[in-house]
Amino acid sequence: MSLRRWTRDARLTLAMRNPLGGFGRVPSTPAQTLRDPWPGNPTVGERFVRNQTLFDGTTRHLQHGQWDNPSWPEAYRRWLQSFEWLRDLRELGAESARIKARSLVATWVSIPGPERPVSDPAITGARLASWLSYYEFFAAAADEHFRQSLMAALIMEGRSIMALMPEGADNWHALTALKGLLAVAVALPEQQDFLHRYLKLIDAAITQQFLPDGSHITRNPENQLQAVREMAEMLSILQTSRLPLPTALMETANRAAPVLRAMRHSDGGLMVFNGSTERDPNWVEHVLSRASRSRVMAASQPESGYVRLASGRTLLLADAGTAPPAGHDTTAHAGMLSFEFSSGKQRIIVNCGSSSQPGWSQALRHAAAHSVLEFKDLSPLDLTAAGGVARRPKVTRNNASLDGAHWLYMTHDGYSKQGGGTYTRQIYLGREGQTLRGEETLPGGTRTDFCVRFHLHPDVTIEQTENGFLLYTEEESWLFQSDAHATIEESVYLGGTHRASTYQIVLTPLLPPVAEEADPVADSEEHVSAQDETAYNEAPCDAEQEHPVSDYQDVSQFVHHDTPDHDPYPAYPEEPQHFEPAAEDQHTTFQQAEAEEDDYAPIPRDPPPADSIPTLLAGVTHLHYSTSHARTASMAETLFAEQARAEEAAARQARRVEEARAAAAEDVSSPLPFAHPTQPQPLPCPPIRWALSLVSE
Repeated sequence: MSLRRWTRDARLTLAMRNPLGGFGRVPSTPAQTLRDPWPGNPTVGERFVRNQTLFDGTTRHLQHGQWDNPSWPEAYRRWLQSFEWLRDLRELGAESARIKARSLVATWVSIPGPERPVSDPAITGARLASWLSYYEFFAAAADEHFRQSLMAALIMEGRSIMALMPEGADNWHALTALKGLLAVAVALPEQQDFLHRYLKLIDAAITQQFLPDGSHITRNPENQLQAVREMAEMLSILQTSRLPLPTALMETANRAAPVLRAMRHSDGGLMVFNGSTERDPNWVEHVLSRASRSRVMAASQPESGYVRLASGRTLLLADAGTAPPAGHDTTAHAGMLSFEFSSGKQRIIVNCGSSSQPGWSQALRHAAAHSVLEFKDLSPLDLTAAGGVARRPKVTRNNASLDGAHWLYMTHDGYSKQGGGTYTRQIYLGREGQTLRGEETLPGGTRTDFCVRFHLHPDVTIEQTENGFLLYTEEESWLFQSDAHATIEESVYLGGTHRASTYQIVLTPLLPPVAEEADPVADSEEHVSAQDETAYNEAPCDAEQEHPVSDYQDVSQFVHHDTPDHDPYPAYPEEPQHFEPAAEDQHTTFQQAEAEEDDYAPIPRDPPPADSIPTLLAGVTHLHYSTSHARTASMAETLFAEQARAEEAAARQARRVEEARAAAAEDVSSPLPFAHPTQPQPLPCPPIRWALSLVSE
């Protein structure tokens, strides 16, 4: 046993000594109680009266004196021991609910101090705050013995928080622990050690988990919500008790609330990134109203990397940041450059969400569970056995806005060292929000076995037509088109209150035909003849590749150039195998663009009016989709297969790297007499372009 742990255990043992019967005086009632600002659920309270619990949609039997069980999920154990369900019994309001609450509290405080499960100060802090918030409900009319035992429990468990903090809890859970310490300090003002310890710890706990722009260091919207809620409760306790407000707490709350407001869709729920779910919009709004009286929304989040683009009724939220630092990365997802898109209060393109259920929690962290490009056997980041991130990709972003239109350029190098190239995603959101277009490229990559996924919200229905995929919401219809091979596959959504089946659009690149190689074992005459014949057969292919895909220009600095030499994002040609027009056509197209769009030539221009169906197809004319009815793997199978392929992919990639190095060392001349050694070789595949256009309202 380490010295640090031995010291901690000794402090905890001393803290849990029962003050009753000693020389100190234990008051029979708290000097001040608290007021819980959050509403309860009477349905959950009714289940408690019937000796049942309802948590996360699962009903369990409540056993007398049982507060832990190895088969319980961690989230359920924390909730049961936190006594936060007292608000549900209070919401029920019946006398039977009052008796049940008093009985359960009495069962807990009857546990001897050394045997009481208080090793987690965050759970202890939530429990102390709950007891003092509902003291009038379950304890005010109780007998003297019960009230004395309750006050002694407040003292012992408050001291346990002082003994375990600050090492005992991190992230927003540290704020929960300190909230409980503050609650005890207010209830027992004569014992000033509680308040002094709180004031000593609160500043460090705040500054360690919030970035300068007000974002939580984990980049998890759920953690942002919980941290804002805890800070709002602490500010309320301090103001009610007329205690001085810590500067760090007050300033951070004023920055964090606008960031939380910017992390919401138009329906009021949270965006689904890095371990978050939608949450109840009314509850999120209630937290915001308690945390800040103003309705200010953060204009940007430079430290966290999230980008918010709004135009008309539509809203796009993108993850343009890398994984958080070590110690704060256990909820990080491999969803860099993914985005969510909504129109009005309807979410259309989403990420799959998160879950605390075994298996799902890890599977949903992979890139396949996000609306983003992914390789079947590669991951843009590596996860450790403890759930942290071992390798973090470098992420860059540029965005600009003009007259209601938005341009976003993002890259990450998570696949570059594995042969996948630098993933580059460009997104354009048009004026009035009637069009959304994008381009997916992998410059420097040598692999073509990737796909781009667009997960749809369960409320969106999809229909395959000859012009593309029609997406129907309750109020609108949207047309999805692409110049890539497009299929509809099953998906799953865990961003809501329960797991729901849905669909996803999957794009894969269209590859040019591969020419047959000459036989290397033939004799010299046959070998020369085979070379000639091969060259003759491949000559038309060389003519078609007069403008190879590699001619696409680097647009990483598009927001800084006023007059580019050519249009890197031209209109789509008439033939699917030609992915770029001639240089003179590019120049002509660019000269015809509107003046205000010259700075943003890499992104396609606004489409014609939404009611002009034929002209909508001018942007992306070649949609290739599968008409086969063969069964494809379900989304659950795809996600869980990611984990099973991890070790195999690592070994396979190591072999590929060695083979690539060996091939690069060989001096191989081209057998084609028409080949030009100085001509740049085309990329393995063209960029994938897609468009989502409003068809009807």
